[in-house]
Amino acid sequence: MLLNKKGDVSQPFTYLFAIIAGSLILIFILWFAQGHLKIEKSKSSQEAAFYFDETLLLLSAAEDIYNQEMTKNPLKMNYEISCGNLVVENSKPAKLNSIVFSPKKLNSKQLAVYSKSVLFPFKITNIFIISENSKRYLFVFDDSTKNLVESFKSDIRVKLPSIFNFQLISRQNLLSNLNDLAKQQITRLVLFTKLSQQDITKISQKLPDLDILSVDYQDGQGSLKFISKTSSKDSNFFSLPLLYAAIFSESQETYECSKELLLKKLKLLSKLYNQKASLLLSSFASCPYPQASSILNALDTSTLESLRLFYNSLEQVNNMLAGGNCVSLY
Repeated sequence: MLLNKKGDVSQPFTYLFAIIAGSLILIFILWFAQGHLKIEKSKSSQEAAFYFDETLLLLSAAEDIYNQEMTKNPLKMNYEISCGNLVVENSKPAKLNSIVFSPKKLNSKQLAVYSKSVLFPFKITNIFIISENSKRYLFVFDDSTKNLVESFKSDIRVKLPSIFNFQLISRQNLLSNLNDLAKQQITRLVLFTKLSQQDITKISQKLPDLDILSVDYQDGQGSLKFISKTSSKDSNFFSLPLLYAAIFSESQETYECSKELLLKKLKLLSKLYNQKASLLLSSFASCPYPQASSILNALDTSTLESLRLFYNSLEQVNNMLAGGNCVSLY
């Protein structure tokens, strides 16, 4: 009887032990599966980052092309791009070898990528402008800038690919339809027109989370003003592709950071062309290569005016070389 009673008492403990042991095993299996999933996800993210960069490098071999299929993926992934770094999901940052201008955070199965050559006056490199369809931009024009803004859709020489979600609107229609626009998802207003501070304040009140980029366009170059609800910051563009880059950049800071990478390449190439001028001078002593070297050595990237002077002066000397019995620099 005693043994039977002991057996009866021990049986619930056996069940309890089995439940606890089973729970621990289940917890371990779930923990292991979750850890394995994180490892695989991290691995997948690193591979996606590598694929992202490699695809950009392949695109850089072409001139002025765009690609909508580049990042097509069966899984919707989170991308974060900031000044030469790419983070996919929660992976470690991967260094990009290409110069990218884009919104900072992208979440899409499919991104729009535009590869554009920057010539100043020789080719510096291809830059990459990236966006997604959920980002929407309004280009605002007046009578004096209507043809310019419409050319971004119609003129093959400067048109932006239709895969980028941008629309044109007149200054008058903008100001008269603020209530309707406030109900829509708009990422940024791009102003190719002058607005009074009163108008800007009115827009900011109706669309408080909207960023504004004001553009003063002058023959492919010009000044920029990034206006948000907390700040107003100035910048510039010295080439038309950089205007597109500014439009789709997250902010003045991210635009300036990537632009600085481009200017570093310009400085490096200027040194290389200077060396080329010295080598050519040994074979063509009567040609104006010393003048070209002087311009290349004096490159100043600190202001838009100094960049304009560099471009115009070097282009003039190169045309002189090409028009004479000399070898042109580029």
